[in-house]
Amino acid sequence: MEKDNKQPAPVIGSTKTPERGPMPRIVQVGDVAYAQNKNNTRIIAAHYYGGLREAEDAVEISYYGMSAIKITTPKGLELFIDPWKNPCDPSWGGIWFKQRMPMTHCDIGLVTHSHFDHNAFEMLDAGLTIKNLAGSYSFADFKVTGLADKHIAETQSAVFTRDVLEKLYPFPNVDWEDRDNSILLIETGGLRIVHWGDNRQNPPEDIWEQLTDIDVAILPVSDDGRTLTPEWADKIAEKMNAKVIIPTHYFMGNINIVGAGWEKSAEAYVQAHTHTILESPTIRLNPEQIKDYKMHVLYFGEQVAFDSSSDLSLEASQAASTIPEVKPVWENCN
Repeated sequence: MEKDNKQPAPVIGSTKTPERGPMPRIVQVGDVAYAQNKNNTRIIAAHYYGGLREAEDAVEISYYGMSAIKITTPKGLELFIDPWKNPCDPSWGGIWFKQRMPMTHCDIGLVTHSHFDHNAFEMLDAGLTIKNLAGSYSFADFKVTGLADKHIAETQSAVFTRDVLEKLYPFPNVDWEDRDNSILLIETGGLRIVHWGDNRQNPPEDIWEQLTDIDVAILPVSDDGRTLTPEWADKIAEKMNAKVIIPTHYFMGNINIVGAGWEKSAEAYVQAHTHTILESPTIRLNPEQIKDYKMHVLYFGEQVAFDSSSDLSLEASQAASTIPEVKPVWENCN
């Protein structure tokens, strides 16, 4: 009988090194609830009233760097997608960001996948959090659908080849293709908004069938193809018939550390399209505004919706103050 040479995984904290196989990766998880103000008061109010205010005529989108996006629905619900943090594991190439993302209020926090530059739940002062969503969730004046697929592996970039990525960002204990990601489709205010996360370029056809006639495609595209190359971003946007493209996950001098993995913005990509250079980290969109757009790029550049010049610490966020008064449950039983 052939001898089984597999070694058991070592215990974290053990000084014994296995003869074969990689050491397990220490992953930074969990939240720091004691440092936050989060509670479900606004969630309860939105449950009763279908929102937190009278409906406005636009959806608000704010950029926080990397893939971090806050979407505010017409009735005031705040959805925050993919908050970021620095890795706690030095094998990821050390520190990526000059500072931490600030503690940020939202009603619902969403994460597309578990990499540290997307899953800093502890930096969200949130009433409800959802990670790696598969299926649909409807609440108040929005619906979010998670399309479970896989993280990009082959960027097809001339700079970030597979060999380069395997050396820079090894993934021990998993197969190369075995990294999860959920594409998020948010429907609110008459808009269909897609947040791609770091998904692969070629998901199955049944996923594409759900990503038709997209109004806003939020794609991780940079000029060096760190995640999506410009060519792949265009193919994806065209397949979704996207009216608007918002680039994310590019190098920002006010956020990223030089030499931590990528150096390019998305400026060349932007200039190759009909585009608008935004003058604010927050935009307001409605269907009428963009009805005639075709792959029009809206570019935030280095603008983020917080003070990136300050040294940020775990401070309580400024929660939205307008909360409708909710009657006690027993008063609604008459």
